Amino acid sequence: MSTNVRPMRFSVGLFPYDRWGGIGPLGEAARLADDLGFFAIQFPEHIIMPVRPDRPEVSTVWYDNFVLGSHLATLTQRVRLMFHVMVVPYRRPVQTAKLVSTLDQVSGGRLILGVGIGWLRGEFRTLGVSFSQRAAMTDEYIRAMRVLWTEESPSFAGEYSSFANIRFEPKCLQKPHVPIWVGGSGAGPMRRVLEFGDGWAPMIGTLDEQARDIASIKDQLRTSGRDPEVFDFSYSISVGQPDPTQEAARSHVTGGAYTGREAPTSQDEAVETIGRYREAGFNHLSVGFQWETPAELMGKMEDFAAKVMPAFG
Repeated sequence: MSTNVRPMRFSVGLFPYDRWGGIGPLGEAARLADDLGFFAIQFPEHIIMPVRPDRPEVSTVWYDNFVLGSHLATLTQRVRLMFHVMVVPYRRPVQTAKLVSTLDQVSGGRLILGVGIGWLRGEFRTLGVSFSQRAAMTDEYIRAMRVLWTEESPSFAGEYSSFANIRFEPKCLQKPHVPIWVGGSGAGPMRRVLEFGDGWAPMIGTLDEQARDIASIKDQLRTSGRDPEVFDFSYSISVGQPDPTQEAARSHVTGGAYTGREAPTSQDEAVETIGRYREAGFNHLSVGFQWETPAELMGKMEDFAAKVMPAFG
C-alpha cells in the first residue's frame, strides 16, 4: 500500500446518453457537477455502434466529444472535461492535435486526455482503420501530437504520419500540453504510461494487484528522473447498485475480463471503500450510479457530494 496518501478527487460520467432526451439536460447536469465540486465530467467514446444479432446494444446515442465538450465548457467554470478514453487511432494525429488544443483553449485549460487503442472491431471496419495495427498507430499518433503541441517548428517522420515545414497553433493552454492519462491494463498500456503518460487508469485487477502496479510505476518514474507524486492514478467504482448498461459496456471493453467492482451501498461503506483506494495510491475515482432519469442521476450526485465527498476534503 502507498505510504504517501494524496487527496482524492471525484468525477462523474453522464453515460448512457440515450437517457437524457437531448442536450439541454446534459448541460444542466454539467452545471450541477460544477456547482457540487466534482473534479471532472467523463466522456467515453464511440463514433458509431455496429449492430450484431448476437450482442445486445449497449447504447446507440454517441455525441462527438469535442463538440459536446466545447458546449459543456461554455456552461461551466471549474469542472474538468475528461476523455475516458479517446480512441486514438480513429483520427489522424494532426487533426486530433488541433481538436485537442482548441478544446483546451476553449475550456480554459480544463481538458484531460484519456487515451486508448480501442476494442470494437466493427467500428474500426466502418471507419476504415486497421484493427490489427491500432496499438502501433496509437503510439505513433501520440508521439506526433506531442511534437505538434510542444515544438515551434514541428516535424515528424513515422510509418503512419509525417509532417514538416509547418506551423501549428494554437498550442494547448496547459503546459507542456494537456495531461495524458493512459487507459488499460497489461504490457502495452504500462509501456505507454512510462513513455508519455501523466496518469494511469486501469480497467481490471484486484485492489492489491493495482497497488503493486502503482508502486512499480512510481519506482520506474523515479528511476527515469520523473516525480511520481505529481502522477495521477484513476479508477472507477459504483456507489449503490451498479448500472447494468455501464457494467455491460465495461465487460465488452475488457473482453469479459471485467467482473464488476465494489459497490458500497451506505455512506459509511462508501467512505471506507474509497479510503482503501486512496491508500492503494489512487487519487482520482470516477463514481457511477444506477439511474434511469436525469433527475435521478442528479439527485444521486447531490447526495454523494453532500454525504461522501466532505470526508475527503
